[in-house]
Amino acid sequence: MDASLKTRTITAICCIPALVLALLAPVSVITAVVLIFSMIGLYEYFRATELLKHPNLCIIGAVGAVIVVLCSGFSTSVSLLLLFLYIMLLLSGMIFNKNEADLVHVAMILFGLIYIPYFMSNIILVRTLENGKIFIWLIFLGAFLSDTFAYFAGNAFGAHKLCPAISPHKTIEGAIGGIIGCGITFVVFGIVMNIFLEDTSFNLWLMFPLGALTSVVSQIGDLTASSIKRQYNIKDFGRILPGHGGILDRIDSILTVAPFLYIVLSNINIMI
Repeated sequence: MDASLKTRTITAICCIPALVLALLAPVSVITAVVLIFSMIGLYEYFRATELLKHPNLCIIGAVGAVIVVLCSGFSTSVSLLLLFLYIMLLLSGMIFNKNEADLVHVAMILFGLIYIPYFMSNIILVRTLENGKIFIWLIFLGAFLSDTFAYFAGNAFGAHKLCPAISPHKTIEGAIGGIIGCGITFVVFGIVMNIFLEDTSFNLWLMFPLGALTSVVSQIGDLTASSIKRQYNIKDFGRILPGHGGILDRIDSILTVAPFLYIVLSNINIMI
């Protein structure tokens, strides 16, 4: 095991107990954790894109992150009202302080709010679904194990580059390994849960395709973060997690997997 992989592994092992405790916690605790990680991730995004040079705009962005995450617990009408008022505040800042906030800055703030706190708040929405206590595990299994299977499959069989301009080490073989591995993981998860569930069970025929699609979405999330880093010529978003980089480096796949699974689980019954 090389030094980099060893560091990544140790960091992951240390973080797993905290993750398990968070996922077993009530919705209020999960909301607080999502908010904290959203704020840290947004700060890393602001720093990467040099928006920190506009501190007043970043403060408005931080306020937006709080509103977006809390809206996951409000009714649709209240959420739309709060989001409308916030966007009016952001646009007013552009109108009355054009030296601090032009259209590009406002667009970057809005993208950051959608990409980080809004996408991440779908973790809360999944948790509030029927069987949400079980479904929430699929987000993290899908994101983390897809990356793990892709890494090892790429090392073992990788020969054809996937997106060399964005992530030179990722291969097509690795991507396929991630898809197959994630599909199998979802099937195994369904089998194990069916042993303990009494009144319902997972439809195992749906678990492999759901896992495979989750892996595709997860890899898109990973490549999106890599694309942003390439555009701003940085290696990592931060250094808070040894071997992994910043918070945004670690949750990049979760950001796309969470809304995907919320949409699927809200519209397709995978339980029988």
